[in-house]
Amino acid sequence: MAKFKLEDGTEYLAEDFIDGYLINPLLLRGSTPVVPFILRTEHVLSVHCLIGGWLRCWGVFDTLDEALNCAKKGSSSWRNKKSA
Repeated sequence: MAKFKLEDGTEYLAEDFIDGYLINPLLLRGSTPVVPFILRTEHVLSVHCLIGGWLRCWGVFDTLDEALNCAKKGSSSWRNKKSA
């Protein structure tokens, strides 16, 4: 993990920081990013964002490009693109 600084000046530990989005950030109590971030597991990537104090999942994707596209477009891009 490395330390990355967001545009608002907050710093987070994460696996990576691509196009302004944290990848697998270390989520500690009280330190969830308020901008979208991506969680990567062995087989899928999911986009999450803190909205109104609640952590919301915007979608689950097969590729990093799809997840980044969702994070960039925001909540209006809500969808689940995970193939069966």
